[in-house]
Amino acid sequence: MLIVAAFFIGKWMGTKNGATRLIENYAFVKNIAELATLEVSGTTTYKTTNVDQQASWWSAVSAFFTEKSATIMVPYQAKYGVDVSKDSISISQQDSVVIITFPPAKLLSYELRLDRMETSNRKGLLVFSDDEFYTAFQQQLYAQSRTQLEQNLRYLQASRDRICNVMDQYFAPTGLTVQCKFK
Repeated sequence: MLIVAAFFIGKWMGTKNGATRLIENYAFVKNIAELATLEVSGTTTYKTTNVDQQASWWSAVSAFFTEKSATIMVPYQAKYGVDVSKDSISISQQDSVVIITFPPAKLLSYELRLDRMETSNRKGLLVFSDDEFYTAFQQQLYAQSRTQLEQNLRYLQASRDRICNVMDQYFAPTGLTVQCKFK
């Protein structure tokens, strides 16, 4: 009888502690899962024109008949982090220092919010609508803005810093110091 009572008391006490620990671990696992995300958002603007920017009489007349200018502003959302699908993370320990080597931080996703796009265009009297022009224009916008974000050192460093902060939080209870390295 005493053994059965001890079993049920142990089960009851273990169940409560397990649930609490699960909730604490869930919050931390969520941070780890978001290790690869530094979200940034902004607006990218691209402008093209065939108008000569000189203030001459001929330029004004030419623009009146043949101008083809367009400006587009599109909000974007980008995520930076490390891609662990192709590279692995290596962990080593030297005394009280844990050395974690990550793949290089990079732009993981880039989304243009075309539903909130703003455009303006100006056409001269002799210029007709050209769908190919706008398609090429949007492709140039995407390529140019993505390249700028891929090479943005400030965002890449912020991503690395965020990863190191999460790892510091993870190892803090153990008393170990974390040193993050990126390939």
